Amino acid sequence: MIDSWLLSYIIVSIMIVLIPGQDMLFVLTQSISSGNKAGIKTVLGSITGTLVHTILAAAGLSIIFQKSIVAFNILKFVGVIYLLYLAIQSFREKGTIALQPQNGSSRGYFKKGMIMNLSNPKVAIFFLTFLPQFVDPTRGHAGVQMLLFGFIFILETLIIFTIISIFASKLGERMTGSNLFMRGLKYFKGTAFGSLGLKLLLSSK
Repeated sequence: MIDSWLLSYIIVSIMIVLIPGQDMLFVLTQSISSGNKAGIKTVLGSITGTLVHTILAAAGLSIIFQKSIVAFNILKFVGVIYLLYLAIQSFREKGTIALQPQNGSSRGYFKKGMIMNLSNPKVAIFFLTFLPQFVDPTRGHAGVQMLLFGFIFILETLIIFTIISIFASKLGERMTGSNLFMRGLKYFKGTAFGSLGLKLLLSSK
């Protein structure tokens, strides 16, 4: 039997993973346009970023982004620039769906997924504020508990995002050859990333 203390965290964290965000959107669009392999690499990059956030939160370092407006804004502007860069790239794409990325090029999806995750200061603050809510002082070291919660969150993200990637890549395969779909996907990606960039730019702590 799973302890009710841990079960409550699992339920809540799964609900949070299911909430659409920029990481999920990025996995979805990359899987549709470039296939399941690209989608999975994007997922692995994203959860690597989540691992970094987990370690920082457990060590208490994420508080820097919560307390320092300068640190928060620096990371925020990095995220904004990167999202706008992705938006421009999307608008400039040719109207083709490359379901089989060329050898070597697929490594870029991992890096993009990780940068997408790491360059969002709100993720760091989220882990710093969300994980401690489930820490039970009677159960030992708070940092160790936060690491456990982080690893559970990573595992849930891996499973859910992988399922999304598989279904999205199947959709991409079915729509291969549809010029209308490919043009629509290109503009959807560009608009979505541009909107996320502007939303992040206008956000505050």
